[in-house]
Amino acid sequence: MPAIPILMYHHVNPEGNALNVRPDLFEKQIRYLSEKGYRTVGVQELIELLGGGSMPAGKPVMLTFDDGWLDNWFYAFPVLKRYSMKAVIFVVTSWIPEIELRKNPVVLPRHRECMEGVREGKTDDLIISWSEIREMHSSGLIEIGSHTHNHHRWADDELGLTRAEYLKTELRTSKDMIETMLGTDCKALCWPWGDYDEESVRIATETGYGALFTTEKGTNSTAGDLSRLKRIVIGNIGPSSFRKKLFIHSSPILSRLYMRLFH
Repeated sequence: MPAIPILMYHHVNPEGNALNVRPDLFEKQIRYLSEKGYRTVGVQELIELLGGGSMPAGKPVMLTFDDGWLDNWFYAFPVLKRYSMKAVIFVVTSWIPEIELRKNPVVLPRHRECMEGVREGKTDDLIISWSEIREMHSSGLIEIGSHTHNHHRWADDELGLTRAEYLKTELRTSKDMIETMLGTDCKALCWPWGDYDEESVRIATETGYGALFTTEKGTNSTAGDLSRLKRIVIGNIGPSSFRKKLFIHSSPILSRLYMRLFH
């Protein structure tokens, strides 16, 4: 049975570390996919494939980016364009500034400092803008999914709402905003911190999301569950480690065995 590995990124940034992939290493990873016959799939195609559709020619893979960091625009998108590779960026809609396209690349700090900057209200300096999102989306290579509206953990007294009421508002607000800004359907949701349960899945499905992405490690077979999509963390690794991850997680059997032995 074939498998569809979904690769998880956050940053592509010269300050390489666990969540920040250096641009030169990112390009080597994307070049490898291109040279070895991998074909990037979008959200609707993933839904169709995991829903029982026939596997297309080439080896399917999906690229995903969490949070919508500005370095996705400066460093990741140009590489994806060079190799005509698709990707999905999951954005936190309340973070997105409405400012013009930025042309001079900046080096963002480490992920933890970026998150601290967001909490301090510095999203203009850290997050892709709607202008940049529209530019990437118009290329036909970048899809935009939801990472909720506020990226908050729910608390019992959150705005005086029940957990279900709060989550419905978060997911609907984010979906509506993306669809209004881009004039397209938003069918993909990625849970912040991978935090979800059965109620969350039900609410997301009722809201209209058809593909729910987790932080659970592993691959997805053609008999996979669209409400619990597994992903593979891709850090600041070289071609050899990248090839190994792809090889393992392109097979459901190898992937399950590997996860059982090493995680």
